[in-house]
Amino acid sequence: MWRVRVISCKLPAKVHYFGVEGGLLGTLHQPTRLRARTAAVLLCNPFGEEASRAHRIYRVLATQLERAGYACLRFDYGHTGDSRGAGEDATLAGWVADVGVAAEALRAASGSPRVVLVGLRLGATIAALATAAGVPARHLIAWDPVLDGRAYLDELVRVHAAYMREELGAAGGPPPCRADGTPREALGAPISDELARELAAVQLAQVAPRAELLTVLSTNPAAPTPWPGAHRLDVAAGAAWNSDAALNAATVPMEIVTAIVGRIESTVP
Repeated sequence: MWRVRVISCKLPAKVHYFGVEGGLLGTLHQPTRLRARTAAVLLCNPFGEEASRAHRIYRVLATQLERAGYACLRFDYGHTGDSRGAGEDATLAGWVADVGVAAEALRAASGSPRVVLVGLRLGATIAALATAAGVPARHLIAWDPVLDGRAYLDELVRVHAAYMREELGAAGGPPPCRADGTPREALGAPISDELARELAAVQLAQVAPRAELLTVLSTNPAAPTPWPGAHRLDVAAGAAWNSDAALNAATVPMEIVTAIVGRIESTVP
């Protein structure tokens, strides 16, 4: 009697450019599982400094999803990170379009017709806007999404000012702002006039995502759920991934990573 032994070896994540003229940089995680899952997972970055601080979280999350058998793509929007384009030219509409391009690239690379979108902070909001614009999604998981764009811009001003005061003392201060109080940049990330207008107009409760399933993961019990009927997961904040101390440290809120992977496994086998 013949016995067949299957040896599984982990494939390295593939870092590559894709999209129109190869303008977007992504990292594709392909599972070695023999029986493919029914969907692949696209991770949508937050904005600016938060994107830098979330980089390790997304890498760990992508690895956990890969081990669970899901193909996963993490990528930089145009005009951010290592994708092409100057930050001064970034727009919210452009980032929403980039999610559609990335979702299509993930479907082609993974062979899965269905995609789960996972976004953190502004990334969750961008993912929701993308589904509302017609990007098909089996499941949208929004982790602490930005609910009010103008309040978010005001938050960026406060965070920038607090950081500068901590670093420079009395010489520190808020970022350069427009007459309406919106920042022109936040901790080194430029915010153009158009991007500021787009962000200020965001009211997530007025956005109707077209995902088959909606999950809101919240680390703030007082934060409202933007969409009636969405499944809500309240998770303790855990490791302070968004703190200055965590920027260059191995700080990953594994309880949240585990909750996301578990939610995907329970809804998209």
